[in-house]
Amino acid sequence: MKSFFSIFIDSDNSFAGEEKDEKTLLLIRRHPFFILTRLVVFLFLALIPIAVGLSFSSFLYSNDLLASFFFVSSIWYLLIWSGIFYALTMYTLDVWIVTNRRIIDSAQHGFFNRTISELHLTRIQDISVETRGFVQTILHFGDLQVQTAGTEEKFKFHQIPHPEKVKDEIMKLVSTSLPPH
Repeated sequence: MKSFFSIFIDSDNSFAGEEKDEKTLLLIRRHPFFILTRLVVFLFLALIPIAVGLSFSSFLYSNDLLASFFFVSSIWYLLIWSGIFYALTMYTLDVWIVTNRRIIDSAQHGFFNRTISELHLTRIQDISVETRGFVQTILHFGDLQVQTAGTEEKFKFHQIPHPEKVKDEIMKLVSTSLPPH
């Protein structure tokens, strides 16, 4: 049986819509900093009923409100669990896939809303990296923007780890995929 945390590990597996002779080179998610910050917020929210229960235990007990407090706390924890599940699902399913032929952006906008866009490497004209602020600089993450030929929408990789390395890898692929002049 696989570990729960195996969903966060890159895999060499194929994906739906993979073309013949296409090889997955990079599977990119947002930097783990973002899911960790959300989980820390949920942790602090989980401490609220504990703090309220400890602070007002004598009041709750003397006024026969203990059962009501446990009921409200149970609903509170159910909402927190749902929020954690939603955050982990969005983090896991929101990915960018770089293959030897194209870039695929699978953007998850909710449990039942997803947008999948693709860009062939031969259409890439420019790639830029943007790192803003102290946290992004120290933790080595930022945005990567891929400019295409024509009026197509720009591909933007949001808050990815090591965007410079991803840029270099894509530029290497672009240079090998272009026909010689």
